[in-house]
Amino acid sequence: MDREIYRFLHSLNINFRKKTLRELLEEEKPYVVINGKRHRIKKRELNLLKGLTDNLDLRIPIVLEIDASLESGTVKISGREEVKIISKILGREINPFSEENSLYIYKPEVRIVRRHLPTTTVYLFKIGPVIE
Repeated sequence: MDREIYRFLHSLNINFRKKTLRELLEEEKPYVVINGKRHRIKKRELNLLKGLTDNLDLRIPIVLEIDASLESGTVKISGREEVKIISKILGREINPFSEENSLYIYKPEVRIVRRHLPTTTVYLFKIGPVIE
Protein backbone atom coordinates (compact mmCIF):
# COMPACT_ATOMS: atom_id res chain seq x y z
CA MET A 1 0.00 0.00 0.00
CA ASP A 2 2.79 2.43 0.92
CA ARG A 3 4.49 1.80 -2.43
CA GLU A 4 1.28 2.63 -4.29
CA ILE A 5 0.86 5.88 -2.39
CA TYR A 6 4.51 6.74 -2.93
CA ARG A 7 4.25 6.08 -6.68
CA PHE A 8 1.09 8.17 -6.89
CA LEU A 9 2.82 11.10 -5.15
CA HIS A 10 5.86 10.65 -7.38
CA SER A 11 3.60 10.85 -10.46
CA LEU A 12 2.26 14.23 -9.28
CA ASN A 13 5.58 15.87 -10.06
CA ILE A 14 5.31 17.97 -13.14
CA ASN A 15 7.51 18.61 -16.12
CA PHE A 16 7.64 22.17 -17.38
CA ARG A 17 9.78 24.56 -19.32
CA LYS A 18 10.13 27.99 -17.78
CA LYS A 19 9.96 31.22 -19.75
CA THR A 20 11.25 34.63 -18.76
CA LEU A 21 8.96 37.41 -17.66
CA ARG A 22 10.18 39.34 -20.71
CA GLU A 23 9.17 36.53 -23.11
CA LEU A 24 5.74 36.18 -21.54
CA LEU A 25 5.07 39.93 -21.58
CA GLU A 26 5.80 39.98 -25.32
CA GLU A 27 3.35 37.15 -26.09
CA GLU A 28 -0.20 38.04 -27.08
CA LYS A 29 -1.54 34.98 -25.23
CA PRO A 30 1.19 34.08 -22.71
CA TYR A 31 1.61 30.43 -21.76
CA VAL A 32 4.07 27.83 -20.53
CA VAL A 33 4.01 24.11 -21.25
CA ILE A 34 3.30 21.93 -18.20
CA ASN A 35 3.18 18.16 -18.62
CA GLY A 36 2.91 18.59 -22.39
CA LYS A 37 -0.11 20.93 -22.18
CA ARG A 38 -0.37 24.68 -22.65
CA HIS A 39 -0.93 26.48 -19.36
CA ARG A 40 -2.22 30.02 -19.87
CA ILE A 41 -0.66 32.82 -17.84
CA LYS A 42 -2.79 35.82 -16.91
CA LYS A 43 -1.47 39.19 -18.14
CA ARG A 44 -2.65 40.74 -14.86
CA GLU A 45 -0.17 38.54 -12.98
CA LEU A 46 2.65 39.32 -15.37
CA ASN A 47 2.04 43.04 -14.88
CA LEU A 48 1.98 42.55 -11.11
CA LEU A 49 5.33 40.73 -11.29
CA LYS A 50 6.75 43.45 -13.54
CA GLY A 51 5.76 45.99 -10.88
CA LEU A 52 7.47 43.95 -8.16
CA THR A 53 10.81 43.41 -9.94
CA ASP A 54 13.11 45.12 -12.38
CA ASN A 55 14.45 41.72 -13.44
CA LEU A 56 12.69 40.78 -16.68
CA ASP A 57 14.78 37.60 -16.76
CA LEU A 58 12.69 36.18 -13.88
CA ARG A 59 11.79 32.60 -14.80
CA ILE A 60 8.09 31.71 -14.77
CA PRO A 61 6.45 29.70 -13.24
CA ILE A 62 7.69 30.33 -9.71
CA VAL A 63 8.01 26.95 -7.99
CA LEU A 64 6.34 26.33 -4.63
CA GLU A 65 8.21 23.25 -3.41
CA ILE A 66 6.45 20.91 -1.01
CA ASP A 67 9.17 18.74 0.54
CA ALA A 68 8.16 15.60 2.45
CA SER A 69 11.17 16.09 4.73
CA LEU A 70 9.86 19.48 5.96
CA GLU A 71 7.22 20.13 8.58
CA SER A 72 3.65 19.65 7.33
CA GLY A 73 2.33 22.71 5.52
CA THR A 74 5.79 24.14 4.84
CA VAL A 75 6.57 25.34 1.32
CA LYS A 76 10.01 26.34 0.06
CA ILE A 77 10.66 29.02 -2.54
CA SER A 78 14.13 29.06 -4.12
CA GLY A 79 15.92 31.77 -6.07
CA ARG A 80 17.02 35.25 -5.01
CA GLU A 81 14.52 37.12 -7.20
CA GLU A 82 11.69 34.71 -6.36
CA VAL A 83 12.34 35.21 -2.63
CA LYS A 84 12.21 39.01 -3.05
CA ILE A 85 8.92 38.87 -4.97
CA ILE A 86 7.17 36.48 -2.57
CA SER A 87 8.43 38.54 0.40
CA LYS A 88 6.94 41.69 -1.14
CA ILE A 89 3.60 39.98 -1.74
CA LEU A 90 3.53 38.80 1.87
CA GLY A 91 4.61 42.20 3.19
CA ARG A 92 7.77 40.79 4.74
CA GLU A 93 10.72 43.05 5.41
CA ILE A 94 13.50 42.59 2.84
CA ASN A 95 17.13 43.25 3.63
CA PRO A 96 18.51 44.90 0.46
CA PHE A 97 21.93 43.38 1.16
CA SER A 98 20.61 39.88 1.74
CA GLU A 99 21.82 37.08 -0.48
CA GLU A 100 19.06 34.71 0.67
CA ASN A 101 18.19 32.15 -1.98
CA SER A 102 15.47 30.31 -0.03
CA LEU A 103 12.29 31.27 1.77
CA TYR A 104 10.00 29.02 3.79
CA ILE A 105 6.32 29.88 4.02
CA TYR A 106 3.33 28.18 5.59
CA LYS A 107 -0.25 27.38 4.61
CA PRO A 108 -1.83 30.80 5.36
CA GLU A 109 0.97 32.52 3.40
CA VAL A 110 0.67 30.02 0.54
CA ARG A 111 -3.00 31.00 0.21
CA ILE A 112 -2.02 34.67 -0.07
CA VAL A 113 0.63 33.92 -2.71
CA ARG A 114 -1.74 31.73 -4.73
CA ARG A 115 -4.48 34.36 -4.52
CA HIS A 116 -2.12 36.90 -6.16
CA LEU A 117 -0.26 34.50 -8.49
CA PRO A 118 -2.49 31.53 -9.36
CA THR A 119 -1.21 31.05 -12.92
CA THR A 120 2.43 32.07 -12.42
CA THR A 121 3.16 29.69 -9.54
CA VAL A 122 3.22 25.91 -9.59
CA TYR A 123 3.49 23.25 -6.88
CA LEU A 124 6.36 20.76 -7.00
CA PHE A 125 6.24 17.76 -4.68
CA LYS A 126 9.69 16.68 -3.53
CA ILE A 127 9.99 13.16 -2.21
CA GLY A 128 12.76 10.62 -1.97
CA PRO A 129 13.56 7.94 -4.57
CA VAL A 130 10.92 5.45 -5.69
CA ILE A 131 10.72 2.42 -3.41
CA GLU A 132 10.58 -0.90 -5.27
